[in-house]
Amino acid sequence: MVNITNPECKGVVTTELLKNAVTGVNIIPTALLGLILLYWITVIIGAFDFDFLDIDMDIGADNSGPFYAILAFLNVGELPFMLILSIFILNFWILSMLMYYLPFVAVGGLLNGILLIPAMIISIFITKYETIPLKGIFKYSNMQDNRNDQVTTQLCILMCDVKDGRLGQAKIKRDGASIVINVKSEYDEETFNKDETAFVNRKDTHKDIYYIVKLDI
Repeated sequence: MVNITNPECKGVVTTELLKNAVTGVNIIPTALLGLILLYWITVIIGAFDFDFLDIDMDIGADNSGPFYAILAFLNVGELPFMLILSIFILNFWILSMLMYYLPFVAVGGLLNGILLIPAMIISIFITKYETIPLKGIFKYSNMQDNRNDQVTTQLCILMCDVKDGRLGQAKIKRDGASIVINVKSEYDEETFNKDETAFVNRKDTHKDIYYIVKLDI
């Protein structure tokens, strides 16, 4: 076994890791990891949206069986499916690579292939608990999306003058704290004065701007 604490051995360790990753049955988790990396690269460069290849799972009482039980266990429905799948495959790949350090397991051999099954099961449990903290983040994000859906078609009060295509701010009164939004006139010829009431017509999600129009009186 290579002493990884020795700086001179780092190159050897990297070479052995790469060799282990593509030897025999280990090509399976490595190929899966490669596909996931390719997916995220396309998302990062903007070739595809985050939800490309994602699955809209509605897991409820009507869905039964081991497949849906696993999905529910992994928090699918509360978190994006591709995010959970990515974490699961990364865990699966790491456990597969760690088998290299088992003295009785030949790299890429039959026993290595058999041990991939318990490695996959263990990865499910690891993924379950790794994704629990993410539920709060995505829950807040969904609450923000719901708030945005509720803003459109509502009345707002201008907090400043909005004219000549300039950006301004407006507030929408709620039972609790008022919501402050960035607004812009839908039509360049329309001007709005401070404290004037306007109608929120639509939202530009990329710029996070709401477009307002005059009230029909």
